[in-house]
Amino acid sequence: MKKKNILFWAKALNPVILLIYGIACFYLVSLAQYGGVKRRVPVILGCVLFLFLWFFWCIYNRIKQSRLEKAQGDHTLPIGDDPIAEDRIKRNKIWLIMACVIFLTTSLFTGINLYKSGTAFQGKLSWFIHDLKNKREIKFVHNNLYEDHLEGIFQDIEKKVSLPEELYVSSDFTLKFKKDGKITSFDTYLYGKDKKGKTQSFLLSYNEKKSDKITLYLRGYVKDEFDEKQKLQPLKDMVKRISIKEKISPWNEETYGLLYRGLRSWGYNHEGIYYVNGEGNITPAEPPQEEIIGYTLSIYAPGKEDVLTPLRFIDTSAEGLSFSKEKSKEEKPSWDVGYHYNEGEETFFLDENLGYQLSIVDAALGSRFYALLKTQDGGTTWDTINPDPYLGDTGVSAGITFIDEDLGFIALSHSGGDNGELYRTEDGGTSYKKVSIPSIEVPLTEEKKYNPFDYPEMPYEENGILYLLIGQGQDGDYNGGIKALYQSKDDGKTWEYVEEIS
Repeated sequence: MKKKNILFWAKALNPVILLIYGIACFYLVSLAQYGGVKRRVPVILGCVLFLFLWFFWCIYNRIKQSRLEKAQGDHTLPIGDDPIAEDRIKRNKIWLIMACVIFLTTSLFTGINLYKSGTAFQGKLSWFIHDLKNKREIKFVHNNLYEDHLEGIFQDIEKKVSLPEELYVSSDFTLKFKKDGKITSFDTYLYGKDKKGKTQSFLLSYNEKKSDKITLYLRGYVKDEFDEKQKLQPLKDMVKRISIKEKISPWNEETYGLLYRGLRSWGYNHEGIYYVNGEGNITPAEPPQEEIIGYTLSIYAPGKEDVLTPLRFIDTSAEGLSFSKEKSKEEKPSWDVGYHYNEGEETFFLDENLGYQLSIVDAALGSRFYALLKTQDGGTTWDTINPDPYLGDTGVSAGITFIDEDLGFIALSHSGGDNGELYRTEDGGTSYKKVSIPSIEVPLTEEKKYNPFDYPEMPYEENGILYLLIGQGQDGDYNGGIKALYQSKDDGKTWEYVEEIS
């Protein structure tokens, strides 16, 4: 019986079957790493179906053969007494051992790569798992700002997800709506404490051009700080109190925008500012005697802000007014010119007023998402000028600098600081592009070469020329950790290798 088993499995695991199994594993790993369902899934399913039919036929044929032998009785020469058959057994046994090694090696390789693709956002599979755990899609029913106010959004969300009683905005609350009040899009990042006192986050987005559902991501990264300046409730209250339709009717535009950033300072500029009390009474602001501060709801006509002055409604209800007065007495934060690092967030100030900050908006498994913030009042207020400066890439920020108000650079590191990428802006951070840097190859062996320089630092300027040092990252060991020096004479658009420096 043992010898028959050897013959059976040697036949079942023949080279063609192992090749088909290897193809299926290769396409499975590629699917987990890069996606491509339409291209790869048919191949995988075809291979699996073929393997299933093959093993089904092998088992069926063996059962049929066993029954035939029993029906005929034992009239055959035992395999052990047949020299030719014995030699065949030995050859099949050797092949079976080889086949098992190939099968196990292929399976182990596949398993390891599937595991890698499913962790730390290193492959398409990890995104699928992340979405499965954290992504929710909710039918948007109460989508009229005039009739449902903002409560309609949260009413729909709470059909699937429980929200904290008190919510805070971690990033801007932006919303677009039509003349008839229909909401066409919105984005925001909220957080708050649930009933158990645990901090929960909610990344919300909706765009009617893409879907009729609200997309919600849970369990993102937020600082465990509940800043009263970032309360969401004043926004919800003001949308209820203000007759938005009436206020924007003179503009007669097709599309309007709504913006909320929590408590804001407007200095002494009262243009377009209105005060809203708890009863919904609205009064225009007069030339102030002190700084204008308050929870502010801004309504504007997208793309026409220079022509149509945005309407800025400031909450003067008991809560909003008292906190505004308290805030006006606080000292402004002090920042030194240059680079700052605090709790994973990097900041750069060009002067005492103008600064930029890479703010973490989400994080998971060692990778982070960032938004670029800008301040023009020394850090008292910050505005989001780029919600995704790294163009969808994740990692850990590895530097920020600005040469002037327009030209600046940021870097993103990967794999725990083993390598990184440099990004350049020439419009003050509104948009970024990856910087292409010529690689320098050094000998690895007598025959092979490689580029050890893969971790860019921040460019700096000397006599009108930009210089850039590129290190080797955490895994670099070439020539004692030496760095490559590059220079640029066109504001960082192109770079030229200069020399190696220690």
